[in-house]
Amino acid sequence: MLSAQTIAIVKATAPVMHQHGETITRHMYEELLRDPAIRAIFDPTHQRNGTQAKALAGAVAAYADNIDNLAALGPAVERIAERHVSLHVQPYHYDIVGTNLLGSVAEVLGNAATPAILHAWTEAWMVLRDIFVGVEQAKYKSSTMAPGGWYGWRRFKVVDAVPECSVIRSLYLEPVDGGAILSFRPGQYLTLNLTVPGHGPLLRHYSLSSAPNGRSYRISVKHEVAPDSGVPDGLGSSFLHRQLCVGDIVDVAPPAGSFTAPEGTAPLFLLAGGVGITPLLSVAETELDQGSGRPLHLFHAVRDRAHHAFGRHLRTLAAAHDNLSVRFLYEQVGDSDRPGQDHDAQGRIDPVAITALPKATGADFMVCGPKAFMTSVIRGLRAAGVPADRIRYEFFGSHEEELLD
Repeated sequence: MLSAQTIAIVKATAPVMHQHGETITRHMYEELLRDPAIRAIFDPTHQRNGTQAKALAGAVAAYADNIDNLAALGPAVERIAERHVSLHVQPYHYDIVGTNLLGSVAEVLGNAATPAILHAWTEAWMVLRDIFVGVEQAKYKSSTMAPGGWYGWRRFKVVDAVPECSVIRSLYLEPVDGGAILSFRPGQYLTLNLTVPGHGPLLRHYSLSSAPNGRSYRISVKHEVAPDSGVPDGLGSSFLHRQLCVGDIVDVAPPAGSFTAPEGTAPLFLLAGGVGITPLLSVAETELDQGSGRPLHLFHAVRDRAHHAFGRHLRTLAAAHDNLSVRFLYEQVGDSDRPGQDHDAQGRIDPVAITALPKATGADFMVCGPKAFMTSVIRGLRAAGVPADRIRYEFFGSHEEELLD
């Protein structure tokens, strides 16, 4: 339990964390990532573009704002804990982060960080640490005890590799030990512990792109090519596209993630941009496999036919199931592209037009794709009057910002 004095001090210093939080967390990561074992956990892209520091600064500030009402942080704790479990985060990691975070507070704020303030934030950090450790240890236990479950890393063999389009490659993974595998909720992801030649260990998350089958997992990975000459291609995706072969072994953590379909029978709109189709395809396949009769409306926007993955598969599913409709939109339409077969229209997903459809009344929405796509779609849905609790979304990478305000 936090003392009344600690609550008062942390609450009073919350504005300071809002103002200087990113400076503090950037400084913290500079120190923290000197340790190779810690550095392997983090995606360097999120360090270069500052999203990791921004996300942590926002979380710390939110903690300060709600220090007297920690129950309000429940959804955020659940989401973050899912990511931590996928990375096999342990209690000692919190001790390392806490030391570096509080040291950065003292370094950045200087004399303003009085002994009383540092003591209060140390006490507050320990309480937050215990909250996360408790939630995460319960998740570890649940994954270990469930049928086909395991703790930590498990060796999987690549049994097939299929190109889905010019930039997406599907990998099929089966356990080396031949045992059962843990089921998963559609929308979740796997974490792979890769050893990249010339780099070393690398942890990366990839959405599961099929319905659970009890035998294997499928992930479908986009090759992330550098946007300019000063930035390298994605390390993890380049390795999976160019070097990992059928028969190779990778270490895999149990399925994790909180981006899952809402329960019920309300119509479900699945709005995907590019590789954002992967978790939404898993959702659609699972609903159909389970005999769900809820109306499913899938919209997939891609650059062009070369970048279009799973189109023929989804057309086949829609032809076989009356409750699934699909619509594909290309930004660029080629002379040989066939309307009604390759694509349905040129342009982008229009959330206002979608919400005006009679079948969108009372519907739920799941959105996944690049940041710009998601920002546009979610803000369009909100502007059209869709309640925040009817929209679920997933960033690929760190949870950068809240789009449902």
